[in-house]
Order: sequence, then structure tokens, then C-alpha cells
Amino acid sequence: MNHYLYKQFYRNKAYLISLLILLFAGLSSLYTGKKFLDRNEDIIAKSATYQKNSLDKNAALHNDDIGLLLYYVKFNLVNEMPKLAALNIGLRDLNPSIQGVTIRNLEEQKNNSDFFNPANAAVGNFDFSFVLVFLFPLVIIAFCYNIISEDQEKGTWKLLSVQSQKIRTLIDAKLLIRLLAVSSVYFLLLIIAVMYIKIPVDSTFAIFTLAGLLYIIFWFALCRWIIGYQKSSSWNALALVIFWMGMNFIIPMTGNMVIQKLVPVKEGLQAQIEQREGYHNKWDEAKVPTMQKFHKIYPQFSQYTVDENVKSSYIWYYAMQHMADVESEKSSKQYHEKMHRRNNAAIYLGYILPNVHTQLVQSEIAKTGMENHLNYSEGLKNFHEKQRLFFYPSIFENVNGKTIDWTKQTVKTFTDSAKTNLLAVFLPYIIFISLFLILSQIKFRKLC
Repeated sequence: MNHYLYKQFYRNKAYLISLLILLFAGLSSLYTGKKFLDRNEDIIAKSATYQKNSLDKNAALHNDDIGLLLYYVKFNLVNEMPKLAALNIGLRDLNPSIQGVTIRNLEEQKNNSDFFNPANAAVGNFDFSFVLVFLFPLVIIAFCYNIISEDQEKGTWKLLSVQSQKIRTLIDAKLLIRLLAVSSVYFLLLIIAVMYIKIPVDSTFAIFTLAGLLYIIFWFALCRWIIGYQKSSSWNALALVIFWMGMNFIIPMTGNMVIQKLVPVKEGLQAQIEQREGYHNKWDEAKVPTMQKFHKIYPQFSQYTVDENVKSSYIWYYAMQHMADVESEKSSKQYHEKMHRRNNAAIYLGYILPNVHTQLVQSEIAKTGMENHLNYSEGLKNFHEKQRLFFYPSIFENVNGKTIDWTKQTVKTFTDSAKTNLLAVFLPYIIFISLFLILSQIKFRKLC
């Protein structure tokens, strides 16, 4: 019987064409991801060369004026991008994977390009995760919606029910054949990705793969439940398409609007405004109070003072640059806290929507999601402070640039060491798959 079901499935040209289209879409997404990864690596490589050339050029021009030299020079911090990012681009096309900052005020440099919630653009890249989340379910629906209704509409269902003592086993065999066909395309694409993109086969890749497989199984479990109602083919197809549209568009869009309403984010722009106002206002303020506040934060530099009547001083200039950041620090922290809250709200939404959960899980593993963006932002802040504290003594003592070993100022890399919670990853899948299998089993008891 199983041999006959295999032949019946693979002789259907529509099914084979669907699998080929799915394979082609997957291959296109791998090509897109590979090009994105190559472009990113090229930018990083060029940035290293640019930073070195910039250092050499400015050192040659301003060796005798270290304060002016460091006014211009940018130091780059790379947000490490694993190969898996080619399969889930996530927010990496919105948020650069490398950022250069001077040792002047950070807040303006950090927020130069983006004041919106990047979570709003969580869907949009034609990457492998897009194909998995949006296109695989459509093929599964096309394969499964008429498994029972087709025989009922042809008038062969009653005959089949009489001849087969295990009608439920027969239906499950059909579902299993389709699951194997779709899963074969899924694993074939991943194998090609490993060879084409050179993705390391490690624990993170295993989690990424298993999450995608469970998402596919979820859709088969959902289809099993829907066809268990023994409705018409059109009813089954409509119900499954409504599920697909609701999960992928209606509920996420509504959820996003609710999240924006409940957690409005204005502090990013506010932080930059406060920083700029704090910076510009200090030109008209007394220098001594600014230095006193600076010394309170960094008592190790308390020996560097500024006379109130001095017209120009790099000690005061860089101190007041940092104090402008300090004045916007409260808004900056509120911005990051609210972005974390928005991200957590999206995670909670994913617990009831496997498609959202799959996107979030795979972006977390590939280090392309909101959490990585926020962690990198914090890493950039620490990197900036480290650079400032390293160069402040040279500026304050007005040393000659030739005394500094500029060859050590290479492009640095931020590595996101956040751990993956396996229970949080897999439990939602297990719950939903088990739920729909139980519900469908109740319906299957009534099969006749």
C-alpha cells in the first residue's frame, strides 16, 4: 500500500512542480544570503584598510597636535557576523555590521541613522528564513488540503473505508510521504548552504535546523487537524489559507501596532537632541563647572585643570564632549530599555505564533536580531569609553603623535556571547504540535 501511495504522489506533476519551485526559491534565497555575506565581509575588509590609511594620513599631518589628530580619526568596531546570517539576514541590512566612532561624543554618532523600531522591519528580506516561514507552508497546504476530501468528492471514500481496516493509518501514510518530500527539499537546501556558504556544522546550526524542521512539522499537524473535519476541499483550503494569512500578517501587524502603542519609543531622538543641546550650550557656559563634573566621573584626571579665561583647551573640549553624552544618558538608557521591552513583547507573541517564533529563534541564533543589535550598541559604548580613556592622557598632556604606536589601533570585533535557551526555543513547537495532533486524533476517531 505504501509503495502505491509513493507512486501516486510522485506521479502527480503538480506536486513535483511545487517541489521544484520551492527548491528554486530556496536556492535563490541562498544566493541572496551569500551575496549579502560577501558584501558585508568586503566592507569590513575595506574598513580595515580605510582606518589604517586615515590614521597614517592624519598622523602625518597632525603629529604635533594630538587633540586635532584625534578629532578626525575614527576607530571601527565590527559586529561579528556568523555564516548563518546568510540564511537569516534579519536586521543586519538595516543596522551596519561595522561602525566607526571618534573619541568625541558618542550619542550623536551612535544614532545618526536610525530612530525607528527595527522590529518593524523584521520581515522583508528574501532570505532562507523567509522562504521557510512563508513559502514552505503554502506548499504544505497545497499537498494536504484534499487528502480526505478528494476521495469523498470522487465518491471513492466509502469504498476506501470498507477496503481499508486502518483508514487513519492510510491518511497518516499520505501525510508522512508529503512530510518526507518537503523535508527532503528543506535538508537539501541546508546541505547546499553548508557547501556553498561554508556554514560550520556545529550546535548552533543544529538548533537552527531543528527549529525549521519543527516548524514544518507544525504545519503538517495543523493540516491533519483541519482535514479531520472532513469538509470539502475548498473549505479546507480556505481554512488553511486563513490560518496562513492570520499568522503571517494579520496577527503580527496587529500585535506590532499594539506594542508600539503600549511601548512608545521617543527616547532615541530625545537622547540625541539632549546631547546636541548639552554640547552646544557648553560653549556659552563656564568651563570650571564642566571640568568639576568631569573630574567627579573620572577622578584619575583631576590633575588636568582648565583656567576659566583660556579661550581654547583640548582638556575642556573633550571633557565637555563627554559631559554632553552624560546629560543624554538617561534618555539613552530609557531608549534601550524600551527596545528590550518591545523585543520581549515580540518574543511573547512568538510563543503563540510559530512563524514569528521561528523568525526570532533563527535571527537570535544567526546574531541578526534585535537582541544582537542592542548588545552591539552596548559593546560600542564600552569600546568608545575604552578608546577615550586610552587617549585622554595623551591629549591632556599634549604629547607628540609620534610617541603613539598607531599600528595597535586596528579594527576591533564585538562578539555576542548571549546564550540560547533551548527550552524556550523548542517548547512552543512541542506544545503546538502535540495540541494539533491530539485535536486531530479526536476528529480521526469519527472517520468512517
